Amino acid sequence: MNDRLKNIFMHLRRDALAGTVTGIMAVPLTIGICLMSDYPVMTGLYTVIFAGVVSFVTYLFRPGNYTGMPGVAAGLAPALALGVSSFGMENMPFVIMLTALFQALVWSFKWERYILRVVPHYLVEGLLAGVGLKIALKFVPFLYDIEHETGTWLNWEREMVIALSIVSFALFVMLFKYYKKRMPALPYFVIMVTSFALSFFLPLPRVSIDSIPFQIQMPLPHLDGMDQSQTLLTLLKMVGFALMLGSIDVIEQVMSHVAIEKMDPRKRKADTNSGLLPIWIANFGATFFGGMTNLDGLAKSTTNTVAGAVTKLSNLFTSIVLLLVVLFPSVLEHLPEYALGIIMVYSGWKMIANITHVRSEGRYALIMAAACGFLVFELGIFEGLLLLLLVHAGIQYVFMRRLGKSTSEILAQFSGTFKPESDEALENADIMQEPAVPVLNKWANAINSHDLDALMGLYSDDVIMIPAFSTKTRHTKEDVKNLYRDLFVKNDVHLILEEVSTQKVNDFKVDSGQYRLDWKSKGFEETNKLRFSFVIKDDKIVTHHSSIQPDDAVSISHPEAYDESVIS
Repeated sequence: MNDRLKNIFMHLRRDALAGTVTGIMAVPLTIGICLMSDYPVMTGLYTVIFAGVVSFVTYLFRPGNYTGMPGVAAGLAPALALGVSSFGMENMPFVIMLTALFQALVWSFKWERYILRVVPHYLVEGLLAGVGLKIALKFVPFLYDIEHETGTWLNWEREMVIALSIVSFALFVMLFKYYKKRMPALPYFVIMVTSFALSFFLPLPRVSIDSIPFQIQMPLPHLDGMDQSQTLLTLLKMVGFALMLGSIDVIEQVMSHVAIEKMDPRKRKADTNSGLLPIWIANFGATFFGGMTNLDGLAKSTTNTVAGAVTKLSNLFTSIVLLLVVLFPSVLEHLPEYALGIIMVYSGWKMIANITHVRSEGRYALIMAAACGFLVFELGIFEGLLLLLLVHAGIQYVFMRRLGKSTSEILAQFSGTFKPESDEALENADIMQEPAVPVLNKWANAINSHDLDALMGLYSDDVIMIPAFSTKTRHTKEDVKNLYRDLFVKNDVHLILEEVSTQKVNDFKVDSGQYRLDWKSKGFEETNKLRFSFVIKDDKIVTHHSSIQPDDAVSISHPEAYDESVIS
């Protein structure tokens, strides 16, 4: 803890700047999520302020990640809205308290690893895509809404708002595309400033903000007027809803946690379990003032990281910015609806577009993710995810029966998922034998499990390999095997596929993209980002080429900026 306090004061200036930038960006995003959740905007702002403080305090004792910023989550907005409509706003503090208690159990017993085993992450991607579609469609009317309705739908005022929305949306996308790695808050800042300025001169509908005082109350259920059976049924529904809400919150937090670790400029390892600690504490504390659920959102966390944050002290400065907005709410009265619509429609689209990450895992994963997204959109988060989990379980049962496994063996393997030391070797063997799993994924799995024999089984006998960490081209499987044997001598070798593109040329499949390769050498952690291309025929790798990915400073005009080194 003393070291972390020292680091905080060492990087005070950078964290203060990053947290302030993140706070400016978090204002419109929080407002949009509150409107989607049917929660008062002020309640959402209170939640983010409180979560930021809790995140900083817990970081001093048990750091999860180092640059994430918690806040209300877009992915949970429709679920919260469902809770409000089902149980009433007066009962939501009690429901979220149940959610926080479930998350505390998950954190205490480290159950998050089991949840992730039972719920495939591609179904979560599909779930988020369905939620993203809900969000986008919810805010599309903001892009053409007008202040003064007339008998004619398309009047000059609506034409002005539509034209303004189109131009501003194009500007937002362009700025996001070119500045997301350097100044991710810039698009939000530009849209907010320009819309604020235009609101003084043009008749633009503005976001309505209700003033909600900060009040402390016990999060008790309000079930007046119900008989005993209705009360019991409602409580059971609340418990079920809280389990669903908590599970999605945990899964999203774990996924965000992995992404934040990748973005960390200092390559610090994050502790997934410790990352859940501030989430459940903040959720539990928020129930006493009617707050919402929170997690380390990727939009805010990316902004915080790229803006230069080094420690969680930046979270305090984000909370201070939002506190100023709470103290001076009149500033929000000049936020036009079209600006908020642009931000939220784009956020929804990004959630939908993320489903493309599933393509590298094969056709089955992509179809299931798309089906999950459709059912979540049509039926709701809980119903859609539950139905797809049942379908997925049925498909897996049929498939394993065709592999010759008995029902008792299948049940034993499933129950093994919940054991602290599950049979990972059996799981890896199933992956390597499964024809539906792409060769690229089998290759990554074999490296991560350090299974040299399974790895070499993926290469053809006449393979040609041009490795990144050697000047020698490998022309035989034995040469390739020797290279991997040297690699596995290193400690904690781990590979993560980050970007994959697939092409088909006649009988050949070409996979190319980027991956990250980590290991420990002499006590130090090393991270390498590489590019690759595989030429695959008949499920065998015939050509394998890898190269070290140049840094951002490299350009075709300045080739001397990068000097590739060879690691022996």
